[in-house]
Amino acid sequence: MEIAKKAIEFYEDFYQTPYPLPHSWQLALPDFSAGAMENWGLVTYREAYLLLDPDNTSLRTKQVVATVITHELAHQWFGDLVTMKWWDDLWLNESFANMMEYVAVDAIKPEWNIWELFQVSEAPAALKRDAIDGVQSVHVQVENPAEIDSIFDGAIVYAKGSRMLVMVRSLIGDPALRSGLKAYFAAHKYQNATGADLWQALGQASGMDIGQIMNSWLEQPGYPVVSASVTNGHLKLQQQQFFIGDGQAVGRQWQIPLNSNYSAVPKILADQQLDLGDYAQLRQQAGEPFRLNVGNDSHFIVKYDDQLLQDILSQVSQLDNISQMQLLQDLSLLAEGQVISYAKIVPLLADFADSRSSLVISALYGVAGKLKKFVEPDSKEEQALRQLYQKLSSKQAKRLGWQAQKNESLDDQLSRPTILSAALYAKDPEIMATAHQLFQAKRNELIHLPADIRFQVLRNEVENYGSSELTETLLQEYQQTADGSFKDDLSIALAYANDPQQLEKLIAKFQDADTIKPQDLRSWFYGVLANPHGEQAAWDWLRKQWDWLEKKVGGDMEFATYITVISNVFKTRQRLAEFKDFFEPKLQTPGLTREIKMDTRTIASRVTLIESQRDEVNAAITVSL
Repeated sequence: MEIAKKAIEFYEDFYQTPYPLPHSWQLALPDFSAGAMENWGLVTYREAYLLLDPDNTSLRTKQVVATVITHELAHQWFGDLVTMKWWDDLWLNESFANMMEYVAVDAIKPEWNIWELFQVSEAPAALKRDAIDGVQSVHVQVENPAEIDSIFDGAIVYAKGSRMLVMVRSLIGDPALRSGLKAYFAAHKYQNATGADLWQALGQASGMDIGQIMNSWLEQPGYPVVSASVTNGHLKLQQQQFFIGDGQAVGRQWQIPLNSNYSAVPKILADQQLDLGDYAQLRQQAGEPFRLNVGNDSHFIVKYDDQLLQDILSQVSQLDNISQMQLLQDLSLLAEGQVISYAKIVPLLADFADSRSSLVISALYGVAGKLKKFVEPDSKEEQALRQLYQKLSSKQAKRLGWQAQKNESLDDQLSRPTILSAALYAKDPEIMATAHQLFQAKRNELIHLPADIRFQVLRNEVENYGSSELTETLLQEYQQTADGSFKDDLSIALAYANDPQQLEKLIAKFQDADTIKPQDLRSWFYGVLANPHGEQAAWDWLRKQWDWLEKKVGGDMEFATYITVISNVFKTRQRLAEFKDFFEPKLQTPGLTREIKMDTRTIASRVTLIESQRDEVNAAITVSL
């Protein structure tokens, strides 16, 4: 209620356009395929995205619930007061609401630093998805009503689109943005509008040709990597499309807001190449390493040559948190695209391990998590990776402990779950034992475990002290509780079971709507599939029950994401062949065509990556210990 009331007041002021209804109802629904829906004056939500226990909900969950509420209320203007003319301009609704949810929460709860959540959720999702050849553009043609559900691509229309608008906001500033929006709403209220109408309003307010700059981002799929190198003493930039996996380069170019820390660099890179002149002179004038995309607001990544990268790394501790996060993010993406090897990143991880920034910690363990694909379960290589996790996490785990400390920072609150999860993967005996003690102390009231670490305690119990009785107990808790965040903790933790029989017990509940609502089934399926002990059984279930699943959730915008989550897990040639055997005959199913093609490429690129880099990466892990 606090967030909803303040959000409406904020939007009225920011848009300089009154909320035109006498009420705004927020309604929680017990089973709802969407996360939330912006019906005018009566916004509907999944229970988990509206209702929470104010005394025992994690800070991250509070942040997510707040952004969902502000997203839907942003739609009361963008989507309801002014509606897109046709589905090809879906971004006009969703991209704007996705950006404004962060703008609003930042104004209401500035102490949350909510833009850091944007940096670890929206930005990586967009950069990963948008690098796969065949991805849709933000502005996408829609010829058939059956295609509508498939264009609600969260990583593109929501995440990439919102990054695109963050670029616009950064370029023109808030005064011009607010003035342009006021004119846009005044001209089109109670009517339909197109993307061109918005660019025109923002262009008039800013005096810039926003449409010309942004059409290269709106109409083209993908994004560029800007290579920065010192060649014959000159600092040179070059842009080309970045791909993860096989990609067909067709000469795309973007108008890139470079956001450099060197004054000699132009605001926009529109050409394929640029010579900035004598590097030694530029370096001396600036007095600091050369960098691009400062603030990480623009939708591109940077590949620095060795000279420039070493200069940055020599002063990495002096970089702000977003810049440290961005360095890890860009290097990881370059490794995914096989431009560099992950082996080059492994020795750098320790430089970030003691950070007090939750943003940097999230990025660090995001990269470390990607190393798991190079090891087989219970192998000597995995043992070495667990030792690396121990080396990275042990000092911070001791510092933070399991219990919140008086007057601790919000960064520490947000970092604790990440650090403890890493320590659990490392099989840290002290961390495991303490978690077990916490479970035993609250075994009759598990919901009252501190919400920030409740999942880690439950996961540890299932993974390291599991039994048939424990599975039954936690399933009963899941069925009986009305607390959405507790339900999420239980469902994700249960999937960590090591015993295939316990995992089969979970799979047997997939079609039992009294236990698992259809809205939650994809999450349960993914949890078991991502567990090596349950992967085969979950994959077999999906193939056997596909017709049932299609009847249950087919035609829903979440249906295609069952394919997406499979592509996040599979990593062998055998699984790739099985995936193609099962899904290629379904290529003509409306709404699934693009997803099947892209996810086939995603798995194929991962298989190739593992085969080419496995030995080198595992050697680098061993050396780093």
